[in-house]
Amino acid sequence: MEPDARPTLARPVRTGMPVRGALVVLAVALLGWTLLAAPDLRRAAEAQPPGARRTAALAVLAPFAWVARTSGLAVLAEGAARALGRVPTGVGAPLVPPDDLPTVSTPPNATPSPPPRTDTPIRTPSPRDRLRVAVVGDSLAAGLGYFAERVFRPGLVDVTKQGRISTGLARPDYFDWPAALRRIVRAFRPDLVIVMIGENDQQFLRTRSGTVEAELGSPGWAPAYEMRVEGFAQTATARGAHVIWVGLPVERDASRWPFLRRQNAIFERVAGRLPNVAFLDAWDLFDRPDGSYTAYLRKGGRVELVREADGVHFTPAGYTILMDHIARLATEAFDLSPRAYERPRP
Repeated sequence: MEPDARPTLARPVRTGMPVRGALVVLAVALLGWTLLAAPDLRRAAEAQPPGARRTAALAVLAPFAWVARTSGLAVLAEGAARALGRVPTGVGAPLVPPDDLPTVSTPPNATPSPPPRTDTPIRTPSPRDRLRVAVVGDSLAAGLGYFAERVFRPGLVDVTKQGRISTGLARPDYFDWPAALRRIVRAFRPDLVIVMIGENDQQFLRTRSGTVEAELGSPGWAPAYEMRVEGFAQTATARGAHVIWVGLPVERDASRWPFLRRQNAIFERVAGRLPNVAFLDAWDLFDRPDGSYTAYLRKGGRVELVREADGVHFTPAGYTILMDHIARLATEAFDLSPRAYERPRP
């Protein structure tokens, strides 16, 4: 008798995703969420009290926030939040330009002539001896540096971009800007230093070792900070360079305006008493007539978006406008040849 035939067992069919694939999908989703949320997470980290946790969080989130801004993901996140009826943290600018937009005026008339000073003229650049321009400061300066290269004529001007995100003058224990500036001045020997810094300095002033020098809100904070600003400007001019110190622009978050205006007052006072240092009021260039925030400007009969979705940084159009004013102020204050930035007409 033949043995009974044993039934063949069919292998179960996999219907789920392999573990490795699931992990990849999870990692991509987590990365996408981090990029979309990075600007809000960075603002939340900046609001934390000074300490190791705040420093570590800013260091980790800074590159994600930069990618979100430069890639346009921050704008997509804002649009999605609005579609769901939510407004992202610190976001409140209208998506449709308001009617009371400021108009971009002709740069030479936008900045009042500086008072009589003991400034010296800046040298005239040539193709064989180009003007050396250093752009230093925080993330606002990092963006400004790229557009300095576009505004200045490359055949007559060399630009070094030295902006560092999440830095300022308050925390030399995190990034020592005075020491960095000394190295820049020594190595690059700039003729013109463009400074845009201070947006991240709403915190305790610390020494290089991390010791608290002045608590935020204390009577000693502003005088101590002003001494740092003056020392920074003197370092920039120590070897004959001229300085354009760019004030902080109006921001969407109105709760920060008192601090920002105090910063600008300090910058302007220092520039007013030091030779070869001029102050540019960026607030008046980008606010509404009543001094409030707007993300748009009227220019040449058209409306342009000049501020990023975070309400702090500029779009390429905004950086170009700001850089154009800086170049023209250098002409008014230091007799910089307009040939350094004005393109020849065809």
